[in-house]
Amino acid sequence: MKKRSWILFMLFMMISSDTLESQCSDAGICSIGHQPVRQQFQLSLDYLFGKSSKTDGLTFHSVLATVSVPAFEDSRLTFLLPYNSQSGPLGSVSGIGDLTAFWTQVFFSETDFRLSANVGARIALAGVNSRDLPQAYQSGLGTNDLLAGISLETGKWDFSIGYQLSRGRSKNTVSRLRRGDDLLLAAGYEVPMGNLTAVGEILFIKRLHQSNAVTPPAAQPLPIPGSDQTQINLVGRLLVPVSERIHARGMLAVPVLRRDVNIDGLTRSVSLSVGFTYMF
Repeated sequence: MKKRSWILFMLFMMISSDTLESQCSDAGICSIGHQPVRQQFQLSLDYLFGKSSKTDGLTFHSVLATVSVPAFEDSRLTFLLPYNSQSGPLGSVSGIGDLTAFWTQVFFSETDFRLSANVGARIALAGVNSRDLPQAYQSGLGTNDLLAGISLETGKWDFSIGYQLSRGRSKNTVSRLRRGDDLLLAAGYEVPMGNLTAVGEILFIKRLHQSNAVTPPAAQPLPIPGSDQTQINLVGRLLVPVSERIHARGMLAVPVLRRDVNIDGLTRSVSLSVGFTYMF
């Protein structure tokens, strides 16, 4: 019955994705948690696809490279760098995205219990004025953000809380956007299915205050109504061991509560990814 329930859950998310929207700070706050237990070097490569609402008409493609390196005892450094492509009614932009780097430290670990903390940053590497298009079309957010979080794993459950502090204002000349900070609450449950592992998650993401923008001819920043809305996303993950060193994975995310404002380009009607990890 459990396996059947998980299959129905995944099908429900696929069917729902045409009308719902999901957003997250890509390779930002949602990277909190999901850290590997093994003290090994890990190299991952993922392809990500996303679509925004019909109103925006934006399509997103990304290739994400992740390197995870054991550091001190029970800790590791993780680096994520995407190559992003965005296209829509106004044009298209492609290029290197922002670098995300964070340190994970395990404070307590037993057979069925693990407590860890994450601290890091999202570093603005991408240009934000390609083809003079709005922020939503750019490959990066244009700000240097700070990340922090705590993760608790007990049995098959995984709980995380994270915070993304947005620092400064984007140099995008169309809006000079300054995003609000994000609070993340996440819970996940793991279900073994033979050699496969299915994981279901729910993400609660709250923008704590309104974003604001400086749009000509206004000289002062103006708040963006609705930009501090709450969003709740459902995420399904499937982990497939190919060999002892190589693991494949897939992900599907849709919302149950959406955020309508998409000036930062993080809104999705559906998010899909496939990839693999090589451990050595």
